[in-house]
Amino acid sequence: MSNRRARRAWAAARRRHIKPGKLYHVEIQHADGCLIYSPAKVCTCDATRVLRDDRGRVLARVEGAGEYDPLELTEGAQ
Repeated sequence: MSNRRARRAWAAARRRHIKPGKLYHVEIQHADGCLIYSPAKVCTCDATRVLRDDRGRVLARVEGAGEYDPLELTEGAQ
């Protein structure tokens, strides 16, 4: 899946599954060489994003969506 297509798939999954008043878990799976594990704490890998419901069931898994920005899950960011 291309990077752009993966980012769109992740945005669509968030719109489809995340509803106000519900609890969700977002798991970001970084590559071993990602700088998120260094003192810089900046994602430089193609992190896999996993969205789970409150029972731990996987609602969406998107690979190849590019570097992870912690603000992407805030209301104003898209």
